[in-house]
Amino acid sequence: MSLPARLHDEAVRASPRRRVALMVAIGVVAATADGPRGQAPLPVVEASPATLRIGITQSGGAVKAETIALDEYVARVLSGEGQPRAAPAAQEALAIVIRTFALANRQRHRAEGYDLCDTTHCQVMRPVHPAARAAAVATSGRVLLDRGRPAFVFYSAHNGGTPALASEIWPGAVDYAPGELHDACDEVPGWTTDLSTDEAERVLRAAGLSGRRLRALAILDRTASGRAGRLRVEGFTPDILAAYEFRMAAGRTLGWQRVRSTAFTIAETKDGYRLDGVGYGHGVGLCVVGAGLRAARGEDTATILRAYFRDLAISGTPMLTTARVAPTPPPAVATPSISPAITPAAPVPAPVAPVLAADVRLLLPTTDEAERARLLDLARQTRDAVAARALVAAPAVLTIQVHPTMEAFGRATGQPWWGTGATVGTAIDLAPIDQLRLRGQLESALRFEVASAVVMPALPRAPVWVKVGAALYFSAPVAAPPVVEPRGRLRCPSDDDLLRPVSGGALREAMLRAERCVRREIARGRRLTEVR
Repeated sequence: MSLPARLHDEAVRASPRRRVALMVAIGVVAATADGPRGQAPLPVVEASPATLRIGITQSGGAVKAETIALDEYVARVLSGEGQPRAAPAAQEALAIVIRTFALANRQRHRAEGYDLCDTTHCQVMRPVHPAARAAAVATSGRVLLDRGRPAFVFYSAHNGGTPALASEIWPGAVDYAPGELHDACDEVPGWTTDLSTDEAERVLRAAGLSGRRLRALAILDRTASGRAGRLRVEGFTPDILAAYEFRMAAGRTLGWQRVRSTAFTIAETKDGYRLDGVGYGHGVGLCVVGAGLRAARGEDTATILRAYFRDLAISGTPMLTTARVAPTPPPAVATPSISPAITPAAPVPAPVAPVLAADVRLLLPTTDEAERARLLDLARQTRDAVAARALVAAPAVLTIQVHPTMEAFGRATGQPWWGTGATVGTAIDLAPIDQLRLRGQLESALRFEVASAVVMPALPRAPVWVKVGAALYFSAPVAAPPVVEPRGRLRCPSDDDLLRPVSGGALREAMLRAERCVRREIARGRRLTEVR
């Protein structure tokens, strides 16, 4: 059986937009076409574009934007993410999910001049095979709808038999209830991997933790679907790490075949640790292997989609059910690697208050009006302090838009559900205040975004690490405790490390390295505008 390219499906990661965002992981800082089998023809979603602008990664690492017809894009992604020998119903189900993902996430690379990229940060494209093209044509115009809009859906290679909710992996994400508690692939064999202590330490350092010797590695708690939630890592700082971040760091460091999912157990061995697990990928949404098995036993496209997205309608059809599952809040975390956030089941945007100040235009939902004075004071204090410390001019006007819901924030900015803010020029978008306060990130998120708006205009040609590191460095309160520098050579992050991270943990680690690099240059007596 051929596994899809999305073996370590990273559908939601830190946004690569050049509006640098402070993520939760940082902690500091219309026509008709034939319907799927068994369905009548369905209308195309009216808002669907005819083409997409895709950032194609060149051999040297540069990205070139290419305009691709939507169905051609779906066929290329299906060739990279699907199973070429799967039955047509499975191909069509995944094609609909791919198209839905693309339309729901079109803002992801807007600031870079295109809609989506061609890597696992978005969706992987490959040369088209005939079955993929047939599925793209057969499902043309069809997407999964959440209250009339393309839903924020996901898919992974193999869920191990039990689907995960999105909020288990990305706190604050929208959860769609699966139609069945157990998937068709629950009898697919599991996997075992042995990690030496040295390998486990390499993984932890790649995840941004620091420490000399790992004394113990154990599962601290599990998610609602039974996957490892947080790991206890004695001997490292912080000593708690999200299992998803561990898996992502293991993939980057040791290869994606070693820790295939977070549905594992851990046992200590003579030389390290043994992980026994099932599944491949995060397990959220459609399971590619499971869809193939369902199609092989005769299920049609609509039935397959219903098994993974009970609450969603295929464009043009009635809702399959009426209720969305309430997100399961993740366990409380005493470390900056993950913070809990809960998305309301059916958020209704609140109107924005029209009150504006002359130098800081703060747009607030009316329900947050009591926060106005505090936020204005913090924004002004941060603006003035950063400008004075960085020796740059403060912007005459800052515009800060606080969004009423995470859905509104994500659609406006292209940020994932665990983002906290985004800045372009002097325009700042913030996630909902209640979400930021729940994560303990309200003040640090606002400080970082304001610092970004202050320093970035002075750094038009600077590398990305300088811009990110400067915003982190100057946004820290002056009275913050001194930073203890880890030992070893300091390597400043590349643009790809920051704009196309493979996980939230990778982004966190890259941003902190950027801040250390800027701090080092400032300590050497260089002005910010001289740092390169």
